[in-house]
Amino acid sequence: MPVERPSVKKNLIAGALLATLGASASAQLTFYGRLDLSLAQQADAADNQEVRNGSGSRLGIRGVEDLGDGFKAVFHLEHRFDADTGSTSNATRFWEGKSIVGLEGVYGRLTLGREENPAYTYAQNPADPWGGDTVASNGSIVNGRIGSSRYSSTVNYRYAMAGFTFGAQYGEAEENVPSGGRADDQPYSLGLAYAAGPLSLGLGYENPADADDDWLTVSGAYNLGVVKLGGLFGTGSNTSGQKHESWLLSAVMPVSALGQLRLSYGTLKNQDTGVVRDKQLGLGFHYAMSKRTTVYADFISEKRDNMAANLNTTGYDFGIKHNF
Repeated sequence: MPVERPSVKKNLIAGALLATLGASASAQLTFYGRLDLSLAQQADAADNQEVRNGSGSRLGIRGVEDLGDGFKAVFHLEHRFDADTGSTSNATRFWEGKSIVGLEGVYGRLTLGREENPAYTYAQNPADPWGGDTVASNGSIVNGRIGSSRYSSTVNYRYAMAGFTFGAQYGEAEENVPSGGRADDQPYSLGLAYAAGPLSLGLGYENPADADDDWLTVSGAYNLGVVKLGGLFGTGSNTSGQKHESWLLSAVMPVSALGQLRLSYGTLKNQDTGVVRDKQLGLGFHYAMSKRTTVYADFISEKRDNMAANLNTTGYDFGIKHNF
């Protein structure tokens, strides 16, 4: 009896997969991913130089099916994992990054599931030159240590027209309890962005599930060509009802056709207690070796009034990121 060679088996499997995908010519599927690792020492941490995720390493799949009459069915799944160990980043959620399904048409996009909140998407994250990645991330300043980048069990609506993009999100309370808070409210978020030429603006409001917390942000940037300047102001209350305020200034400068210098400085302060919860300076250089591969080096100096004496006030990373 002849033995089937492994290459023949692989070809049969590939053919079966292509036949399955080809059964619906109107459906479009996109597979993508990212691996990002760095040798790093985090600020606000004990001495622990390690190989760690520079940004969320991920595997994802998104799809669109044309339903006719201008309507489309859409879905998006994204798994996050720790590339240094291969383990799942969040043990409770396999699809940590995203898990949505919905409809899209001339009147906008309506989806259900786990999704980024529009205040984060349109106002908070664009203000951070690192986009929430690497040791130089400004995540705690742009969200005030109040907001969350994603919410589970949500209804989401997005609409774009003439340079404006609007987003709204409403979620279940019990699936989105804030850290140190309670599930008293149904969390909701609103976001508005505007982009025209070198100017971009963002406005976001986020009300997490605790009865006392909320977070409002205004951000903007202007690209002068030789440098892109940006800023953010945030204000709101934490789960104890104490007022927080933050501000962030940033600059992104192209050093060559492929290199980019990044700089940011900002603070977050509890206005009721007078405690500075974060004050940080970030500096980095990112170099695109190709359209998919980037090498980078970042430095951060962080201080806060309640930082323990045994924690580092500086951090750094040297890493490589590959998108596919």
